[in-house]
Amino acid sequence: MSGSTFSEWFEKLWADREDRVYRSLFGDLGDSVHVAGEATFQRFGQGRPHQGWFNHCVFACPPHEERDSWVYVTSGLSNPWDLQAPGKGANGFAGVGFELVIESHHKSSWAVELLHNLMAYELLVAVGTYQEAELFEYGNQVPLNGSITGEEGSLLRWLLVEQPTHYPSSFELAAGRVDFFHLLGVTDAEVAFARKSSQDNLLKLLKDRGVHPFTDAERQSAV
Repeated sequence: MSGSTFSEWFEKLWADREDRVYRSLFGDLGDSVHVAGEATFQRFGQGRPHQGWFNHCVFACPPHEERDSWVYVTSGLSNPWDLQAPGKGANGFAGVGFELVIESHHKSSWAVELLHNLMAYELLVAVGTYQEAELFEYGNQVPLNGSITGEEGSLLRWLLVEQPTHYPSSFELAAGRVDFFHLLGVTDAEVAFARKSSQDNLLKLLKDRGVHPFTDAERQSAV
């Protein structure tokens, strides 16, 4: 099979995800494509990554008549950069098998940078750069080792990796299945509560307080 044939298939796959799936689920994808670029990967100091990763991006989808929140979604983790010919991955998933989503009531530049960094890290994990690390899974509690915004002021210092229920949790591409990992910013106290009680109890509490499924960096802790 020629390289041009595979490239055409790859490009159609990318367009299918963004033009069909994302627009149907999230509406307007915003007026900018926030490309990660080489600089994102240089922060990790792990040599030269796969050239195709530099075009991975984040969309900032604005509110509309049916949703009063901003949705930030990655596009690229489900690219089958590991394949040499059209088809599905050996495990039935496309690329690493998921894309990441953060939802906020506010337009948030920090959300784009955070997703760029998480996307780069997950790709490096996928190729074995960090031997002790594993890819995200539903139910994970991910420490950010600092404020979610990268600056002082926000109490949100963790991410919960959730299966969304207010939009479809997966979709299919020609390269395989893709899950959405909905990321929820939480505080130290909330993580402590989840570990003492349960994560389900924390999520119920956050829903009762009107916090879930949003990540608003300025909010106070629910516990």
